[in-house]
Amino acid sequence: MQEREPSTPAPVAPLPPVVAPATTPAGRPRRAVLAVALVVVVVALLATGLAVAYGIERTPSGAAVPAVPTVPAPTASRPPALRDLMPPTVRVGSAADGRWMSLDAEYGELLGSEFDAITPENAMKWANLEPSPDVYTWAGADQLVGFAEQHDQSVYGHTLLGRSDVPRWVDPQWSAEQLRTVLRDHVTTVVSRYRGRVWAWDVINEALDEDGSLRDTMWLRKLGPGYIAEVFRWAHAADPGARLFINDYGVEGRTRKADGLLDLVRELRRAGVPVDGVGFQSHLRWDEQPRDMVGNLRRFARLGVSVAITELDVRIALPETAAKRQRQAALYRQVLQACLAVPACVSFTVWGFSDARSWIPSYHAGYGAACIFDAALAPKPAHAALMDQLRRLPSPTGAGPGPG
Repeated sequence: MQEREPSTPAPVAPLPPVVAPATTPAGRPRRAVLAVALVVVVVALLATGLAVAYGIERTPSGAAVPAVPTVPAPTASRPPALRDLMPPTVRVGSAADGRWMSLDAEYGELLGSEFDAITPENAMKWANLEPSPDVYTWAGADQLVGFAEQHDQSVYGHTLLGRSDVPRWVDPQWSAEQLRTVLRDHVTTVVSRYRGRVWAWDVINEALDEDGSLRDTMWLRKLGPGYIAEVFRWAHAADPGARLFINDYGVEGRTRKADGLLDLVRELRRAGVPVDGVGFQSHLRWDEQPRDMVGNLRRFARLGVSVAITELDVRIALPETAAKRQRQAALYRQVLQACLAVPACVSFTVWGFSDARSWIPSYHAGYGAACIFDAALAPKPAHAALMDQLRRLPSPTGAGPGPG
């Protein structure tokens, strides 16, 4: 786990000592002054109490913002969560959006209690972080990093350079040197801001085409294939302690795209590029499963990198039925089994945990219900399958299955 900076409560100015003269300049008696002083003290104490009760903190600019309450540790009254049963070598996380935490307290409570890692769903993407040149909007990303620190969670940064998240002001007609400078400055600025607070980054996201070749982007056209190595090196220079991943979809099983990614990672590693891990997005359909997922993860691990399930969801063809939910649950279990079967698998992340907040219906017409909790935040069979799989693991003491 990365080091965490303790949250700092809002400063409360000390009250000056009340020294009342025998009379005021206007001749008012001492007790009148004492009465006024008493009112000041009571008002100050009430304000301080409200600040504590409502968790008022302050941003670096001084603006008051509500603090997220820390979820208490598991007790006998609360059943174990995924984070309680996951092996200590594997983080279990979810993509998260700060807007939902602000609108739905139960969403935030479940996010904090169920997972020990968070991936900002959109808040750290370039177009959102830097909508204008050198103008950064940090609030959304800062909110999620602060939430994670309050809940003893790791942060998986997403993403430094994605194929579809470049701001519009970045002009493809610029010279190669101008594009390189803008990209380097962005990567350095973002990684430096969260140095020591983000345990891993998706440095490059979706750089490959379906046939395994490098995707045709302005970065490839203007900077050549070496741009990938450059971005990794810039990120490493900004935070040598962060784990750096290349992340893509359609590579969970043995596909042409997975073959191309394997070759790319091998070449980068041979060249001394600091690629620490490979992320497998795993946006799956309920009626399809990756081919030889365990074997595929193992061949990447043999390159000396970590592997991670970074964006798992399993979409169902609507209407949803009990039978489809069971098949969905079996696929969630299969992906978790694959991760646990490969010692190099360091993270298992679902791409959102509530059907009410899922991206699937907006991008995949006719599909939905892709998450492990339903729209009312009730656990689905998929969640039960994950919990059951974790309960079957040997306990850390080697005395058989863990608690359950």
